[in-house]
Amino acid sequence: MQRARTDDAKDERRQALLAAALEVFVDKSFAAARMDDIARAASLSKGTVYLYFSSKEDLFEAVLRNVALPNVEHIENLMREAPSVGEALDGIGLFVPHLIRETSLPRIIKLLISESGTFPEIVQSYREDVLDRLLGGVTGLLARAKAAGEIDVGDPALAARLVASPIAFSALWSVVFETDPKARVDIDALMAMHVMHLKRALGVTEEAGA
Repeated sequence: MQRARTDDAKDERRQALLAAALEVFVDKSFAAARMDDIARAASLSKGTVYLYFSSKEDLFEAVLRNVALPNVEHIENLMREAPSVGEALDGIGLFVPHLIRETSLPRIIKLLISESGTFPEIVQSYREDVLDRLLGGVTGLLARAKAAGEIDVGDPALAARLVASPIAFSALWSVVFETDPKARVDIDALMAMHVMHLKRALGVTEEAGA
């Protein structure tokens, strides 16, 4: 195959590799996947894979971040730009169905769980770089709202986990159980209910963006 020469061509090839790697990792597991398998899935040579990624571990971490970081950045922007905590929660609730239905996040969560015992250092790195960053952003949002008198919350860090927990559970449910259509959940309705109960529990007022 002809070597990619422009920056756009290189980025396109890198994204193709990441997409192929995700499919192979989910299908075979990280331990069983080989660089040959990933190269074949991407219709590239094994040598080309090593031009972009130095090892299977490097590729695996890139796959995790490629899915997670753009979505984390979107949620951070949403929280930063919302005029109130209530509207920030509304925005998160509206974004989550897209996150679960239209991105690879559920498969990433499943993959992390399956590999946690074999490659704990990669899972720890993901937690520190992605999950802690996301929880830290929500914690900061709630802490600022508490200081401004918008909400009544004890520990913003614990409350942030209550915000995130149904999202993680729904993502895992979708990839593990929803192969059976009878198990499918209306994620839009679920997130709307979740945000409604969060606002009530936190005491978000109409003036604060309820």
